[in-house]
Amino acid sequence: MAEKTKLWYLQNFNLFEGMSSQMKMELAEKTSDHTSPKKEVIFFPEEASNTIYFLKKGKIKIYRLSEDGKTTTLHLLGPGEIFGEGAILGQDVHDNIAEVVEDALICAVDKHDFMDLMERSPSLSISVNKIIGWRLRKIQAHVEDLVFKNAKQRITSFLHRYIQTFGKKMVDGWMVRPFLTHQEIADLTATARQTVNQVLNELAEDDVIKFSRRFLQLKGDLTLLEE
Repeated sequence: MAEKTKLWYLQNFNLFEGMSSQMKMELAEKTSDHTSPKKEVIFFPEEASNTIYFLKKGKIKIYRLSEDGKTTTLHLLGPGEIFGEGAILGQDVHDNIAEVVEDALICAVDKHDFMDLMERSPSLSISVNKIIGWRLRKIQAHVEDLVFKNAKQRITSFLHRYIQTFGKKMVDGWMVRPFLTHQEIADLTATARQTVNQVLNELAEDDVIKFSRRFLQLKGDLTLLEE
């Protein structure tokens, strides 16, 4: 990808707002971009953690697999987000799996190059620390959902966060394109696919949402999904 195009993308990351144009150009020169189709795995557990990734387009899920093959999803990431940040914290190998959920354009930079920029840019260092703190709060909220909420509540809580994160505010509600599969939602909420199907159909029958594989529409305010 042309350096000018890479710079344009980097300039649209909130993470780099406080950086000088010169430092953004330097970062662009040190990054590499690649497109990844749905289902492609970016990294596995125990692989060396030596790269920082910036998601420019698409969606990525970060999850773990238990010994019995059970999936626990920790994050669902969208454009403008960073992942692989454990490398900044001294993590030598990955302990999670990063998989493409929706065709993605990903920017990668060596952790040493990125840490050098952090040392020279206090604003970048502050932004990264804020993102890590925000990520930990999201994990805490997710764990609380799993512990304290029943299956239906976990699904509606997820839909609330999903629409808020990826949706577009419309005159009469919210719209997200495209939508996830029922199995993907089940993995993200630790529920069964049949339960997801039942809850979505109930919400549709109550005229709260309308959905297909191509979109999810919330017919009103996000409070409709609050328990």
